[in-house]
Amino acid sequence: MATTIDRIEKARDIFKGQGGMLRTMDAINLGIHPRTLYRMHDMKIVERLSRGLYRLSDLPPLSNQDLTTFALKVSGGVICLISALAFHEVTTQIPHHIDVAIDRGAEPPRLEYPPINIYWFKGDAYRKGIS
Repeated sequence: MATTIDRIEKARDIFKGQGGMLRTMDAINLGIHPRTLYRMHDMKIVERLSRGLYRLSDLPPLSNQDLTTFALKVSGGVICLISALAFHEVTTQIPHHIDVAIDRGAEPPRLEYPPINIYWFKGDAYRKGIS
């Protein structure tokens, strides 16, 4: 029978194999029991970036935690406008929210944090220029 330490080490290896960050649902689907995840958080092995998003604590600091959180939690959302300019360092403005383009008809993201402004686009207007 696996001990708590064995389960934590296995979970740490799963996190490392996924780049060090996982959503709770992805962790569960990869075989990490929720109790193991919460124990890892209590032991400061992982840190909670936002609701349902965890990252190994021993990784280098994130340069832009808000954009990372957004990108991992919102599939299909595209960072746009001032947020994209700031990410690519072609503006001196500091965005107070994340501007996001969403394909018209898609489910809007539900995030507690970071704050977002949603812009709806359809077809080529949505797909053009995504990198």
